[in-house]
Amino acid sequence: MRKLLAGCLALCIPALLTAQTPADSISRTEAIDSVVVTARRPLMVYKQTGNIAVDIEQLKYAPLFAGEKDIFKFLQLLPGVSAGKDGMSGLLVRGGSNDQTLILYDDVPIYNQAHAYGILSIFSGETVQSAEVSKGYISPAYGSRLSALTQIRTREGDRRDHRQSLTVGTLSLAGTLDGPIKRDKGSYLISARYFFPEAVLAIADNDIRYGFYDITGKLTYDIHRNHTLSLGVYSGDDHMSNKDKQAKNSFGWGNTTASMRMESRWNENLRSSVVAYYTYLQNRQEAEYKDDEYKNWGETTFKTHEFGARMTFDQRLSHVWTLEYGVTFSHQRFEPMHTKSIINGQHKDRGYSSELLVSGALFLNNRFQWGGWRADVGVRGAIYDNSEQTRYAIEPRAQVSYDFGRDNAIWISGTINSQALVQFNRYYYSMPIDFWTPFRDGRLQHAWQVSLGGRMKLHENLTLSLEGYYKRMRNLPLIYDSDDFLLNNGGFIYGTGRAFGIEAMLQYQTERLSLTASYTYTDSRRRSDGVTYPFEYDVPHDFNAFVSYDVVKRPGRKHTFSLNVAWRSGLPYRLTNESYPDTDGNPIIGITAYPTMRMRNYFRADVSYNMERRKRNGVRNWQFSIINATWHKNPVSIYPYRGTYKATVLIPIMPSVSYTRTFGK
Repeated sequence: MRKLLAGCLALCIPALLTAQTPADSISRTEAIDSVVVTARRPLMVYKQTGNIAVDIEQLKYAPLFAGEKDIFKFLQLLPGVSAGKDGMSGLLVRGGSNDQTLILYDDVPIYNQAHAYGILSIFSGETVQSAEVSKGYISPAYGSRLSALTQIRTREGDRRDHRQSLTVGTLSLAGTLDGPIKRDKGSYLISARYFFPEAVLAIADNDIRYGFYDITGKLTYDIHRNHTLSLGVYSGDDHMSNKDKQAKNSFGWGNTTASMRMESRWNENLRSSVVAYYTYLQNRQEAEYKDDEYKNWGETTFKTHEFGARMTFDQRLSHVWTLEYGVTFSHQRFEPMHTKSIINGQHKDRGYSSELLVSGALFLNNRFQWGGWRADVGVRGAIYDNSEQTRYAIEPRAQVSYDFGRDNAIWISGTINSQALVQFNRYYYSMPIDFWTPFRDGRLQHAWQVSLGGRMKLHENLTLSLEGYYKRMRNLPLIYDSDDFLLNNGGFIYGTGRAFGIEAMLQYQTERLSLTASYTYTDSRRRSDGVTYPFEYDVPHDFNAFVSYDVVKRPGRKHTFSLNVAWRSGLPYRLTNESYPDTDGNPIIGITAYPTMRMRNYFRADVSYNMERRKRNGVRNWQFSIINATWHKNPVSIYPYRGTYKATVLIPIMPSVSYTRTFGK
């Protein structure tokens, strides 16, 4: 009898388990279908107050700028974010300048984020895994900037299969290799990009040459089932030269970074992350002149070095209370200008003094979650030392949100930030020859901001997000004499700033269609020496719309049409009719300390058609884009000319094509 019962159990239990499997499989299939079939993923997702994440997958469908998948051009579609000048890769957030946005690349600070004089981003679209911009509430784990935090993460290599991809764009070649170091335990990623017209110019022996390259590498390995080690490196450089029979001039800039990260899970309630990094920015100018009698040579360099580390713990104390706490440290060395020269055989060496900044911070954030409520209450305590003075900053921060369900929520936040760095813009807008210095006169820049917003589901596929903010800033330096400033002889005055605005974003998603439209109203003012004036990048009205539609969508093949439209108010500009003659009698136009006029309103429309087809051993992708398809002439700069004004236009109509071939599963 026992044997008979055991035999029945041996037969029946597997049969019961097998009988349960289809039901479980069906439920999982239904869950997946409910997400994929009814609507595409939204282009942008609000994660918390003023914190927006971008869907990187849709980057491949966006119109390409010169054939490049540029994450920064994508981030500029966000409400409250501006690029500044036409085509530039800056991120100007809520009345803040470019240096007031902290850009982290795998938790490593980046001091210059652009190739090609600001037109292209240094981050290859083939390596980016995620991108987030925090404009309102910023976690106490991050600080040292007044306006925003941008976090770019590189993806890990595949842990099971080796993959290769090759991209041929209008201006560059890019290749990526990734795969397992040891199956399911570690991976590697190597990516490189090169501006190939440089080789054509070299073969043709052209007098003017320009080029850039960048290399990204990442190794990830599970040294223990609860501990993962990652090593990352990046190196990129831009270089330009022109020459004639007697003279040669060259110019260049580049970033180098290295990082090591350890992610650990100590138990179910405690996780930690430790990051150590080095980041380096350099730009250089070189000039040489020679004839039969003598030879002159000179090189000027600007350099920024930073070593740093961050240790973060995330500890769950109960089902409603989580603590995030840790410490950060950084050591920065700034070499604003150093010149070496040989004139008539005599060696000369001169430059401004190097400056140091040592900073550290302790931070604590309490995160409470119960029901639909979430509250973050934290504080960051920072210390800054520039070898002459030491300053402290206490930065409390808090946010409260409530999720009503079905994609409906409200939130409110308050944040205080401080900043010890100044970016000196030699041409009143961000360029590679800008340099960084620590705070002066014992004054840190300070800002406080309050934000109130919400999200509402208007229809099954339609969502509206609204957010308003008010921000005040003080101790903002206005530099009017670079030599005196670098010699610590003044050359600048302090001012204040304020900005307020309303940001709206409408998103509509179906199985084939994705539409994101955003509008921002803002008023951004600065006040210096008793004068109130519009901020350099004050844009009262800013509208962006991005739509992509799958024209063809069937197994193994997809064609997607995309359209991006941008319209905004013209930027304030510093201009005067006053001029003075140079040594040859030609007029040099004066630049005022404050904006005196506005450029005309900005408009641009970009279109793209993407053809993706799955092959037996990978994916083939063609993309055709036209930037500024309407050929609208948006000015970058304006100057007086024979009694009228002339404009410099950087981006004309710009068609491009890109081909990507990926091999592997």
